[in-house]
Amino acid sequence: MSLRAMHLNVPRAVRVGHSVTLGCQYDLEGAALYSVKWYRDQVEFYRFVPKEEPPIRVFPIDGIRVDVSVSNANNVSLLAVERHISGQFQCEVSADAPSFHTQSMSLPMTVAVAPVGIPMVLVDKTGLDHGRPLIADCHAPPSHPAANITFFVNDEKVPGYTSEWSSATPDQLEERTARLELTGVGGSWEPLRIRCEAAVFRLYRSSSAAVEVKPDTPQPASVLLLETSSKGSQIVALWGPFSLLSMAISFFFRILLPARLNVG
Repeated sequence: MSLRAMHLNVPRAVRVGHSVTLGCQYDLEGAALYSVKWYRDQVEFYRFVPKEEPPIRVFPIDGIRVDVSVSNANNVSLLAVERHISGQFQCEVSADAPSFHTQSMSLPMTVAVAPVGIPMVLVDKTGLDHGRPLIADCHAPPSHPAANITFFVNDEKVPGYTSEWSSATPDQLEERTARLELTGVGGSWEPLRIRCEAAVFRLYRSSSAAVEVKPDTPQPASVLLLETSSKGSQIVALWGPFSLLSMAISFFFRILLPARLNVG
């Protein structure tokens, strides 16, 4: 006899202050259950032993409050979860005698603080007349963890950005800002529409208002330069006029970038 078909249901993220139910499903192949134990970062906080009376035991961990009225051999319910209990949650199942076969599985769970409000895009084009790049900064509202940011130019998703940084708020949340630098902006095409999205797991996703940008003085440039830095290196992509934006993105990331990496 052995345990099989073990399945763990632990949400990747849950909002702070909300309740959450962790599930542990298993097949004992006809054997009796000896115990089910739950751990957070290898510290036990819940045990179910059907032969004991009462069958449920709860071990105190700061920030973890078990609702024993709805917890059992397969589920454990946590009330009003707090940020600091984020971690690895493990279920350990043991069969009864004679095998006492034991199997465990774990998954991470983050207790998140979702942002309030929407991200904001600020555009600086003051350096365009001197050949400097157009700069777009996306500011995401405070959250925990910091929001992931995505830029869109003329409703086309931009695969990356130039740089990012975060700052802490007094209540220990993170404000993230991402910067996109576009070089060679000019010519006679339609104004650029720049916006960004901020997301925190599946708990929050919001888009900024779009900002339209039209260079005051047309320039003979015909390319867009996206500079993305990663661990000290730079990737430079040359794009044609914005009506060809989608084609250029695909060409660079499917053809030019692999070639550049292979050469390096």
